[in-house]
Amino acid sequence: MSGRLKNFVSYGLRYSYLRLLNNLGDKIIFIHPDLMSFIAFFIAILTGFFYYKSGDTPVFLLVNIFLIFLGITLNTFIELLSMKRAKFTIINEIIYALPDRYADLFILVGISFSSLCDIRIGMVATVTVLLISYAGILGKALGVSWQHQGPLGKTDRSVILMAASLLQYLLSKAGVPSVFILGRDYTIMELCMVIFMVLGQLTVLMRVKGILEDVKKVNRTLYGEEPPEE
Repeated sequence: MSGRLKNFVSYGLRYSYLRLLNNLGDKIIFIHPDLMSFIAFFIAILTGFFYYKSGDTPVFLLVNIFLIFLGITLNTFIELLSMKRAKFTIINEIIYALPDRYADLFILVGISFSSLCDIRIGMVATVTVLLISYAGILGKALGVSWQHQGPLGKTDRSVILMAASLLQYLLSKAGVPSVFILGRDYTIMELCMVIFMVLGQLTVLMRVKGILEDVKKVNRTLYGEEPPEE
């Protein structure tokens, strides 16, 4: 499949999905987004627990695919309902953003402490994902835009994690839960965490670059081509 066709298919699926949720949002506008935020937070805790137990009970990997997709859907509903209600305050932003950061933490820590992942690999991946979130919000803290660049955004992580969970389940049921790469056995969940580390650091660098570019634009607007010397 060519890159152009892949982008077209991806856009078509995403548009159809968002259009469906938008239509459903009109019917459930009476539900407060804050309530959905806390439901999504509870789902993340449950997902992390199931990942922790997934080494002994592989079927939890399949359950988590559903839970992750449900979490994505709830987060989309939160944004849609907030826009439809036209009521979005700084307090709402905290309510929506902070539980989402904790959600990442619970899920990744659950994987890290499971028997399917070397805790060292898992914790480095966890710190990397937290740095992604920090780099994203740093721009806003500095007075420029919230940064969303990079190959490992929230949705990207979720899709990779769902794919890894399905593949890990299939291999576990086949009795070969790990693959031999570069001199040692890796489970699919460990490889997933390695991907998070590599793409995560690239994402952090891209977001820092975006912050610097935004800061330069602000300086040019305020001071001309060159900022004043201190």
